Amino acid sequence: MKIAVFSDIHGNLKALETVLERIKAQNADLTVFLGDIFQRGNEEFECLDLLKNSDVVCLKGNCELYAAYGVDIDPDVEHLRAYYDGIRAKISEEQLQFIRRMPLYYEDEFLGHKLHFSHFLFLDVDSPYPFPPLSSLKDGSFHEACKSQYIAGFELAAIGHSHQDFVNGNVVSVSAAGLEGASFLLINVDEKSVSYDRISLE
Repeated sequence: MKIAVFSDIHGNLKALETVLERIKAQNADLTVFLGDIFQRGNEEFECLDLLKNSDVVCLKGNCELYAAYGVDIDPDVEHLRAYYDGIRAKISEEQLQFIRRMPLYYEDEFLGHKLHFSHFLFLDVDSPYPFPPLSSLKDGSFHEACKSQYIAGFELAAIGHSHQDFVNGNVVSVSAAGLEGASFLLINVDEKSVSYDRISLE
């Protein structure tokens, strides 16, 4: 079984079309998008509609949370208020409901192997803003979260958000598909093992 995973498209329609074409060429059985449709590029709504009308499993990132609920949920992003106020003024009710229905994570067992997918690890999945700050990558708290009993219960946990490719135990980070240095993850699952390759988009 092949599972394709990509993240952080950030309003780059050409990049989104490219990654979907490359994934199709790999004959993936399942495709998971780890979130962040908005911010940076200027084709956010085109990206949103393409994903909405695809068979991709789409998860919420922080950008979808801001688009759906405003920036007050995260005190670190006051500088983005004008941008997201503009998004919220233009978004249709159908698009908004799609975003609100996007789950925060997707977990399943494939051929006996448990896998987890989310935009980032969580501080509190029930909080209006569930993710730790990016500074957690430097202060050691992210490393501790990777060792949690919950994450240890999965053979692989795929995340985005940091725009970096790295591995921390069984946690595999996927770079931003909409930015420079883009790649996606192709996970191969059989009865005996789980492995993955990073597929460059450049």
